Amino acid sequence: MKPLKLTLLIAAVLAPVSPIFADDLGDLKAEISQMRADYEQRIQQLEQRLAETEVKQNDVRAEIATVKAAPTSSKNNNSFNPAISMVLNGQFSDYSEDADDYELDGFSVQGEGGLAREGFSLGESEITMSASVDQLLFGQATIALHDHEGETEVGVEEAFIETLGLNNGMTVRAGRFYSPIGYLNEKHIHAWNFADAPLIYRGLFGNQLGTDGVKLSYLLPTDLYAEIGGTVGNGDRHPGSGEHSGIGDWLVYAKTGGDIGTNHSWQAGVSHWQAEPEDRAYSGGHDHGGGGADPVLFNGDTDISNISLIYKWAPNGNYRQRSFTLLGEYFYSDEEGSLNNSAEFATYDGEQYGGFVEGIYQFSPQWRTGLRYDRLGSKLRASDDELLTDADLDFSGYHPQRYSLMMEWLPSEFSRVRAQINHDKSSRDNDDTQLFLQYTVSIGAHGAHSF
Repeated sequence: MKPLKLTLLIAAVLAPVSPIFADDLGDLKAEISQMRADYEQRIQQLEQRLAETEVKQNDVRAEIATVKAAPTSSKNNNSFNPAISMVLNGQFSDYSEDADDYELDGFSVQGEGGLAREGFSLGESEITMSASVDQLLFGQATIALHDHEGETEVGVEEAFIETLGLNNGMTVRAGRFYSPIGYLNEKHIHAWNFADAPLIYRGLFGNQLGTDGVKLSYLLPTDLYAEIGGTVGNGDRHPGSGEHSGIGDWLVYAKTGGDIGTNHSWQAGVSHWQAEPEDRAYSGGHDHGGGGADPVLFNGDTDISNISLIYKWAPNGNYRQRSFTLLGEYFYSDEEGSLNNSAEFATYDGEQYGGFVEGIYQFSPQWRTGLRYDRLGSKLRASDDELLTDADLDFSGYHPQRYSLMMEWLPSEFSRVRAQINHDKSSRDNDDTQLFLQYTVSIGAHGAHSF
C-alpha cells in the first residue's frame, strides 16, 4: 500500500474518536482540580488542629509546672486514698497434752513462742494500710490482733517508709519491719504454709524476729537475680534485749535465684545476725527460796546464721492450676557470755541449731496438701548447771522433732480453710498430737506476696 493511501486510511479511522478523547481529558482536568482543592482544604484543617494542640500542650506544661511548684499537693491527694486491707485468721486448736506444760528441750521459749490457745481463738488478724507518699517514698503499717495467754492483744506488727526509684537498684527502709533473716521470717503469718511456726523459729525468736531500725538493700545489675543488704536495729527483740541505747543488733544477707526453663524456679539465701544482749531475761525460772523465782539473765554475744533454699515447679509457670514448692531452712546460733540471778553466776557457752523441710503440692486450683518435718539440737554448757535449769535450758542433748500434715481448700484467692495435724516430740517428756482447724480470709486491696 502506498504511504499516502495509508495515511488517509488512519485519519479516517481516528476522526470520530478524537472528540471523545478531548472530552475525557477535560473531565480528568476538572477532577484533578477538585482533588487539589480538597487536599488543600484538609491540609488547612490539619494545620489548624496542630496549632490548637500546641496551645493545649503549653497549657498542660504550665499546669505541671504549677503542681511541681506546690510540694504538698501530691502528698495531700494521695493521703486520702491509701490501700486498706484486712486479714481474718481464726483457729480451733486441740492437744493431747496440756498446752501450759509445753517445753522445747534445749531452748527457752519466749514471747509468743508457746502453743496457741486451746479451743477457739482469734488467731492473728491484721489490718494493713499502705500508699505511695509521693514520688520518693512509700509507707505501710500493719496492726495485728492476736490471742496471748487468754487475752486479746493489739500491737504494731510493721510500720515503715521505703524509698521509691532510687538509682542503681538501691532501696532504703526505715521503721519497724520483719528482719530479712531466713525465708519465712519476712512473711506475715497468714502467708505461711502451715498454721504454726517452725520449731526453730519458735525456739530462737518466739515465732518471728522483728526490728526497729533501717534496712538497706541493693539489687545487682546481673541477668541472674542477686540481692545483698543489711539492717541495723535497736536490738530490743528476743534474742536481743531492751537494755541498749542506740544500735543493738545488725544483720547482713545475700540471696540469689532464677528460672530453669518455664517450669522451674529457685532461690537461695544466706544471712547472719549479731547482737550483744545485756541482761536478757529468761522468763522460765524456779523458786528455790520460797520467795518467788528470780529471773535468769544473760549477758554476752549472740550470733545466728541461716541458709535457706526454695524450689518451685509449675507447668508453663502457671501456679494457679498446679504447682509444687519445696522449702528448707537451717539455723545455727552460737552464744558466749554469762548467766546470773540475784544469788548465782556462771559462765555460759551455748549452741542451738536445727531447721525444717516442707513440701507443698497444689493438685488442683482449689486444693493443696503439704508435709513438714522439724528437727532441732543443742549443746549447752555452763559452770553452774543449776542456772541452766532455772532458765529452762535443757542440756541433756535431746533432739526435738515434729511431723506435720496439712490439707487446705481455697475457694478463691481471697479465702482459705485449712486442717492440720502435728505429731510433736518437742520434749522427751511429752509426745503430743495436735489438731488445728483454721480459716483465713482477705478483705480489701491486699498486695501480692513475694517469691
